[in-house]
Amino acid sequence: MSASRTTRAGFTLIELLLALAIFSMVSAMAAGVFWSISKAWNRGGEMLEQLHYGEFAMEQLVAALRGAAWFPSKPEAFGFWLEDDGGTSKSAANRISWVTSGTAFLPPDSPFQHGLHRISVTVEGSGEDRGLVVRAWPHLAEEMEERDVESWRVSPGVEGFSCEWYNFDEERWSQDWEETNSLPKLLRVTLNMQEREAFDESLELQRLVELEVAPVLPGRERRDRTTGDSK
Repeated sequence: MSASRTTRAGFTLIELLLALAIFSMVSAMAAGVFWSISKAWNRGGEMLEQLHYGEFAMEQLVAALRGAAWFPSKPEAFGFWLEDDGGTSKSAANRISWVTSGTAFLPPDSPFQHGLHRISVTVEGSGEDRGLVVRAWPHLAEEMEERDVESWRVSPGVEGFSCEWYNFDEERWSQDWEETNSLPKLLRVTLNMQEREAFDESLELQRLVELEVAPVLPGRERRDRTTGDSK
C-alpha cells in the first residue's frame, strides 16, 4: 500500500510542476502581448497628438494664405517675402511674410482681428522648445523691424517648415522669390513634425495653396500673350 501511495504522490508532483511551467509560459506570452499592445497604443497616441498639432497649424497657415491681400495702388506694402533658410530639408526654417485680412493665427485679443496686417511664419527654437512661430504687425508700418515684433508659438513639435512657389514660366517649383512687390500664384507649404524615438520616420504635412489675388507677373503675362497670338 505505501509503495502505491508514493507512486501516486510522485505523479501528482510532476503534474504540478508541469502545470506551473505551462502557467509561466502562458503568463509570459500574455505579458508580451500586453506590452506590445501598450506600446502600439502609446505610439498611436503620440502619432495622433502630432497629427493634431500639425493639422491645426497647417489649416491655420492655409487660411491665412488664402486671405492674402494685394492692391496695385501700393504694391510695395503688400508684397510676399520668402527666405529659404534650410531649403526644403526636414529641419528647414523658411520664413514667409505677407499681408492678410483673416484672423488665422491671431490671439482673441489681437488688435489686428478686424483689419489688414502683415504676418510672418517660421520655425524657431531647439529641442522640445522648437515649433512654428508667428508674428503680426501693421502692414503700413514702414519703419518697423520684424525682429522687434513680439512672437508667439502656435504649434509645438514642428521641426521644419518650407515654402516653394510654382514658376509657370519654367514649369517647376522654386524658392528663388525676388518679386517682393507681388504675390506668387501657387504655393507649396510643408511642415515636418519632430521625430519621436518610437517612430522610424517623421510626420510630414504638405498643402498646395492658390493665392487668388496674386497679380500676373510680367514674364507670365508675356507668355500668355504669346500663347494667345499663336492660337
